[in-house]
Amino acid sequence: MTDYLQIDNHRIAYTMTGSPSNPPVILIHGLMSHRGVWTRTVEALNENFFCIAPDLPGFGDSDKPKNGDYTIAKQAERILKVADHFGFDKFILIGHSMGGQISTYLAATLAPQRVHKLISVDGVVTGELSESLQNTRHMTAIAQRNPWLYQLSRKLNKWKPYAYRTFQPWFYKIKDLPFDSWEVDRDHASDPGIAPSTPKAWDSLNATNLTPTLKNIIAPTLVIFGIQDGTVPVAQARLFKEKLSAAQLVLIDQCGHFPMYEAFDKYINHVQGFLNKLTG
Repeated sequence: MTDYLQIDNHRIAYTMTGSPSNPPVILIHGLMSHRGVWTRTVEALNENFFCIAPDLPGFGDSDKPKNGDYTIAKQAERILKVADHFGFDKFILIGHSMGGQISTYLAATLAPQRVHKLISVDGVVTGELSESLQNTRHMTAIAQRNPWLYQLSRKLNKWKPYAYRTFQPWFYKIKDLPFDSWEVDRDHASDPGIAPSTPKAWDSLNATNLTPTLKNIIAPTLVIFGIQDGTVPVAQARLFKEKLSAAQLVLIDQCGHFPMYEAFDKYINHVQGFLNKLTG
């Protein structure tokens, strides 16, 4: 079920599962994505944790003001306000891709003392994306001026050859996944409403290098990465570990940018093991 709250005059959509008496977890999605990427994750966690999965402003079912601030820093501030809204003094953060970058920024710079644990799933560290994906950045600028291109893309995304070519950087073996299982993700990635927010968020993602601040993280940290990630170079996972030696690093072979889709069992076993060990 979708609920809404108001942050900075923006209506933010979120999904809430589990008991409020359990340790709180906030899960943050990535660029051009939505809270639904966490569906199986929260199903696995909701017995022992209280999970809040919001749609970041500019994406999903949240407000998408054309002149909104979609910087990494501002989104991190909003996530902190989400925690305040629910009365979380300390909380666990799980972030994917740009959401991993936002989570890491919050844990390293904005409020290190409030992050109880941090999990970065194929999270951006240096601000660099893979060359193949970064080459498409100019297309988002064109689509910003011509939102109808998103409508066209949404229709074409129902055609397997087009979708496989477009979203190849997401997965290791894209054709091995049931096509319907990531249909909602394709729809959100081609939502005309994200035309104004995507280029701004992408620019901030590229401009935000977290490398110098990783040493400031005091929360126990788990970094999970697909070795064949075609979106965020796996070298960024190793850099995270190099700069924060206390972090646990898990590299999953034969897996791309979405371990929660391509290697769910391995992914969730590491997530649960990390969280249960630290809460036991």
